[in-house]
Amino acid sequence: MKVGIVGDATRAVAWEQHLRPHNIVSEVELCPTIQDLNSVDACFILDESPENLQVLLEGVRKGFHCFFIAKQPTDIKMLEKIHRSAKESGCRVQFSQWPSLAPATRWMMDKLPRPSYLHIDKEIEKNTIVNLQPSFKSYWIDEIGLCMKWLDSGIHHIEAKSVFLSGSYPIAIHLFLRFDNGSTATINIYSGSGSNRHQRLAANKHEVLECNVLEQTVRIGRVNDSQRIYFEKQEFDASKAAEKAALLFLKSIQMGKETGYNSYDALQLAIQTERVEARLNQFS
Repeated sequence: MKVGIVGDATRAVAWEQHLRPHNIVSEVELCPTIQDLNSVDACFILDESPENLQVLLEGVRKGFHCFFIAKQPTDIKMLEKIHRSAKESGCRVQFSQWPSLAPATRWMMDKLPRPSYLHIDKEIEKNTIVNLQPSFKSYWIDEIGLCMKWLDSGIHHIEAKSVFLSGSYPIAIHLFLRFDNGSTATINIYSGSGSNRHQRLAANKHEVLECNVLEQTVRIGRVNDSQRIYFEKQEFDASKAAEKAALLFLKSIQMGKETGYNSYDALQLAIQTERVEARLNQFS
């Protein structure tokens, strides 16, 4: 399989290293723009510019299967065009929705599909955020995207409240989501913490999964024959996330299956992001 990587040369070389170990990849071509790319079996787009969705759309229209590696987009009109073009052309598109593609999360989603309860706590050390408002927004968008993908159901009801210090510093947000299938998800994010902490909890009536996201470890709790709850532990290599996501994308092309986070997922997340923002504005 011949793979093209479009974007910044330094990042492109790093992604090339993720691809080289796999026999599925026979050749890698690095290009600064999508226009420079010749015929390839798959295209990795590394672009954080404001026009990056236009680049993705052009790649899909050229007939390239595309892995879009950038912050999660929320432009509904552009995502509708990309989704429609992908369907018409038969192209596979994967978005780098890292919460859904991380090794620990992929394992949890296979182990416990459609949990009835999700709870997410994320505390961010206050000196680690560079661009405060856009970064803060991307944090909760990423977590909503994971909840939607994992629960695989429409959102029936949204409650949302955010707190801004002095009207401009986003310090906290609380989200409550009730899904059409009866499942619920809560998301709490705090940006003024003294240290970084990130935990996800998923449960149904049979077992509970507790994930330390920063360490990529998962504790699995269930009741044994003696009617006592006991826990097992699984550990995952966070450094392999990009490599595994790339392989997941390439295998979806090879096998003609949907990607790990496709254009429909991205479009639905953008629609729900707009609903959350409307709810936030209602109580601001």
